[in-house]
Amino acid sequence: MSDIDISLLDHCTGRQLRELLGLASASTQVTRNWLLEVGDSEQLEGLLAEMLASTGESGGALLRNVCSPDTPLEVLIAIKSTAKRLAVAAGAPAQKAAATLLYHLAVAAALGYHAQNISSKEPTDRLSLYRELAAELSDDDLAAVFEKAVANMPATPA
Repeated sequence: MSDIDISLLDHCTGRQLRELLGLASASTQVTRNWLLEVGDSEQLEGLLAEMLASTGESGGALLRNVCSPDTPLEVLIAIKSTAKRLAVAAGAPAQKAAATLLYHLAVAAALGYHAQNISSKEPTDRLSLYRELAAELSDDDLAAVFEKAVANMPATPA
């Protein structure tokens, strides 16, 4: 940073600095808002169907699998991989959010129904996101997957 930039920051009020910092971290909040926005089974299924149209896969089948406690772990791992591929190819924010939500549903289902972490990140790193999704998703079936994951989340060391 140049001296001029630092000088400008010295003249900001506390409120202005908080707003600047908020803008810098807005991408996380925007992502969470989009996840909640597409967090209805019908809408999510439609977005997934759009993205999967050329593959012959069914968005509805993917959603039924991530919501079912009977889905084998290997299928959840495959769904997670599909979600990652869809997220990379997504053209619109709603599509990216749908793919991201599918990814988190697969990871949460593995945690909740099989007590297995299928992600490279520690489950506790996602605890606050999964709590928020469990509480705020409008679709009860989707929220239940996150509720189960939160309930089965390994305890963090004290």
